[in-house]
Amino acid sequence: MIAVVLTLVLMLSACGQAANQGNAPASTSAEVAKSTNDSVVASTEPAADAEYWTYESDKGPVQIPRNPQRIVIPVQDFIGDLLTLGVTPIAIAGNDILNHPYFKEALTGVEVVGDDMTVSLEKITSLEPDLIITYQEDTYEQISKIAPTVFIPWGKYDYKERLIEIGKILNKEQQAVKWVADFNQKLEAKKAELADLIAADKKVAIFEIAGKELYLYGSSYGRGGEIIYNGLGLHAPDLVQEVAFKEGWASLSLETLPEYLGEADYIFQGFSRGVEQDKLDILDSVFWQSLPAVKAGHVFTYDLKTYYLSDAYALDKQLDEIVTLLKSLQ
Repeated sequence: MIAVVLTLVLMLSACGQAANQGNAPASTSAEVAKSTNDSVVASTEPAADAEYWTYESDKGPVQIPRNPQRIVIPVQDFIGDLLTLGVTPIAIAGNDILNHPYFKEALTGVEVVGDDMTVSLEKITSLEPDLIITYQEDTYEQISKIAPTVFIPWGKYDYKERLIEIGKILNKEQQAVKWVADFNQKLEAKKAELADLIAADKKVAIFEIAGKELYLYGSSYGRGGEIIYNGLGLHAPDLVQEVAFKEGWASLSLETLPEYLGEADYIFQGFSRGVEQDKLDILDSVFWQSLPAVKAGHVFTYDLKTYYLSDAYALDKQLDEIVTLLKSLQ
C-alpha cells in the first residue's frame, strides 16, 4: 500500500508540473522583439521600461530610442532647442554656429557634418547616431536609412510648441513645459520693466541692409522680431506691419525710407552682406539721416549672425539684450 501511495503521489506531482508549464504566460512581444532584434518596440508613448517607442512623425511612425544619447542635428535651427533641454548633440550642420556668441561655448567639441543645404552622409554614418532630427526634405530619405530620423516641418510649430514637441521626442516633455511656463513669466516681467519707459503708442521697426538691397522684417523671420513684437508686445509702424508681417519681410527702396520708417520711434538695424561702402552710402544718405529715430539716437545695430536664429535658447538671450538696449536708450 505504501508503494502504491508513493507512486500515485509522484504521478500527480509530474502532472502538476506539466500543467504549470503548459499554462505559463507566453513571452511578451517586447521580450520576443528584444531577443530577436535587441530592441523593444513600445506603442505611441515612451513607457518607463521600454528601450524604443513609436513616434508619429510627419513622415509616418518611426521607432526612436527612449533616451537617445548620440543625436545628430543636420540643420541649424533645432540646436538651441536641444541645448535648452540640457542635451548636447554629437554633430550639427553649419560651421558658423560653432562661433556663434550664444552657442560656441555650449558646442565645444561638437562635430560638423555640413551646412543646411549639404550634409555628409558618410560623416553622419561614421558617428553612429541613435537619433537624427531634421526639417530638410531633400536629404530625409537618405538620412533616415542611417538611424531613426524624426522629420519636423519648418514652420509647423512656433518656438514654444516646437520645444515641447522635441521634449516629447527626447523624453523631456516636462522639462520643456516648465521652460515655457518660466519663459512666459520672464516675458511678463520684462514687459513690466519697459511699461514705464516706452509708451504704448511707440513704434519699433526692424530694418536690414543687404548690399544695395533694403529690407523690413516682421515677427516671424528672425532678427529679434519674435521677441520685439510677439514677446514684448511692441508695435511696428502701420505701413511696416501692412507690408512685412504677412510674409515676414518686405523689400523697399532708399527713397522710401521716410515713408516706411518715418513713424518708427526705435529702429533695429542690421547689415547682412555687401561691402562696407554700401552700408555707409545708405546710412549717410539724407533719407536715413532725416528719420526721427536716427535723429534721436534710437537706433540699435544688431549682428545678423546673433539675431538670425529664433529657437528657445537664442530667444532667451535676445530677450535680455533687447530689453537692456531699450532701457539704455531712454
